[in-house]
Amino acid sequence: MFVLEIRSAEDHVSINNGGRTQGALLAIEAEVKDEARFPGGWAYFSFGRAPNLAATADPLPATASCYACHKANTAVEQTFVQFYPTLMDVARRMGTVRTDYDPTRKP
Repeated sequence: MFVLEIRSAEDHVSINNGGRTQGALLAIEAEVKDEARFPGGWAYFSFGRAPNLAATADPLPATASCYACHKANTAVEQTFVQFYPTLMDVARRMGTVRTDYDPTRKP
């Protein structure tokens, strides 16, 4: 299970004048791998947008764009570890990076 907390980005906050910090919570999404429960082994969930976040969520329909995007563009089995340097280093060491992954390819 991978839970994504989507937040706004803020700049020029307090003494930070050269970068960005996380701001308000905007949404929560989740990706769950469970081959027994979901066709294709994966399901994606949206808990809505703040401030009206839901306590539970049903899987998004298989026609949702996230399924095709994750299948085509991720570095490791439908997960975007390429955006997390520490995870990408681990994936390289463990040999789990997809053989067809191309970091220069634009979706």
